[in-house]
Amino acid sequence: MAKDQSEKTVIDTRGYSCPISVALIAKTMKTVSDGSSVEIISDDPSMKKEIEQWCVESGNIMNTVVVDHLTARFEIIKGKGYKPQSLCDLIAFYLLGVRLHIRKIFVSLFRKDTTRCLITFVSVAEGMRAHYWLQNNHPELSYALLPVPNAITRHCGVVIGLSNLKQARELFDLLRSNDFKVEDIYRKHNYTYHPAQ
Repeated sequence: MAKDQSEKTVIDTRGYSCPISVALIAKTMKTVSDGSSVEIISDDPSMKKEIEQWCVESGNIMNTVVVDHLTARFEIIKGKGYKPQSLCDLIAFYLLGVRLHIRKIFVSLFRKDTTRCLITFVSVAEGMRAHYWLQNNHPELSYALLPVPNAITRHCGVVIGLSNLKQARELFDLLRSNDFKVEDIYRKHNYTYHPAQ
């Protein structure tokens, strides 16, 4: 899917549709340096809108779009993280971060840490959208909404924490089947998180 061609990463999402294609892009973008150029090849006509939205949510920049017959090519420049569009967005973003970090401290101080698996999302907005959907449609599910650990990414983000891999896989599948842009499952091992196999 992704290959390095003289320092340019190419992500071929042909044959995939959203949310899988955006999850592939987000996962690969974590591996490139800020300011790097990434080319995305797609055969999904709705991909331009999805990538534009993801760039806004994740702080990346859509540089060029070239459509040739049934294939679209996008060039994205890796940004330095979420860039709010207004002062209200900025305040809401910081308040979310404060709330998540307070929740993390509360969980570590007052509850036995049972978070063994994390589900990551392509953006903060997507993680929050999934959280609100779960609250409204599946209030019986037990999970913790937490800030993404630095071991996974140095950029801000939200994750859903669960106590075991079976729960994480079931919730990951539920979210993906409802068109949420889930990215990956991470498993805790020796006090740090690694991608689940």
